[in-house]
Amino acid sequence: MDIIGNVKTIKLLDRIIETGKIANAYLFLGPGRVGKFTAAAEFAKRMTGGGGNIDPDLIIIRPETEEKKGITKTLDIKVEVIRELQHKLGLTASGGKYQAVIIDGAERLNKTAQNALLKTLEEPNEKVVLILVAQNEKKILPTIVSRCQKIRFGLVSDAEIEKNILFGRKDAREMAFWSIGRPGIAWELASDPAMLVCQQEAARELAGIFAKNLSERFSLAEVWSKDVAGLQKRFDTWLIILRGSMLGTDAKAGVSPDKALRLIEEIAETVRIIKETNSNPRLVVENLFLKF
Repeated sequence: MDIIGNVKTIKLLDRIIETGKIANAYLFLGPGRVGKFTAAAEFAKRMTGGGGNIDPDLIIIRPETEEKKGITKTLDIKVEVIRELQHKLGLTASGGKYQAVIIDGAERLNKTAQNALLKTLEEPNEKVVLILVAQNEKKILPTIVSRCQKIRFGLVSDAEIEKNILFGRKDAREMAFWSIGRPGIAWELASDPAMLVCQQEAARELAGIFAKNLSERFSLAEVWSKDVAGLQKRFDTWLIILRGSMLGTDAKAGVSPDKALRLIEEIAETVRIIKETNSNPRLVVENLFLKF
């Protein structure tokens, strides 16, 4: 499989295919953008024997999204989707081969959908393989998790990212830093130089925040909150910087590890409130700036 990093995991998947000891259900777990879905898709295609972009024996389910106030929100996967899946699975796989189902973002299955899916797992078809792809197994029913073979993915080292994605680039080390161990982000940075410039500008903004008084911070909150999508990207970048300070691997923020950890928690909560509630973004950001 052509995946960057997670060598032991990929070898395990290769061995499963080679021995033919295929389970009825798998749970691919790990951080976002590390190749879980790509690995799941390749694993599934090797089971079904499919090739190219169209494989009639591979079903892929993903959460839908919607945009509100400039923010793209990921919606829950509803029970109707699972019921439609169950209907499709009632059809025999082409030529008696395996049918594979990938549910990407499986933690977005709502409880009703998960309970419906559980019925499929309780009465498995030996020719149907279900692959759940998720970042947080705690949001999946324990009864579902217990019926899946866990396949774990981790972050990829900066060295591997530099060697396999950023080799020969003069800014490879800095791009690897901003990738935070996620090859998917590294590919984006490598293909879009403007993205790195934006990251660097956000780093300067964060460093400057600490030197401003409360009135100046509130003025920024008023301006930035008018572009909620841009605000979220800015905070995502700040979290990367503060993570470096917390781990002692980078000093862009100029704060102690303890303060970096506290700010990471505060920013993450701010992002959650903006995304999941109808709170006034300006007031939420002002409240955050009180914690700086």
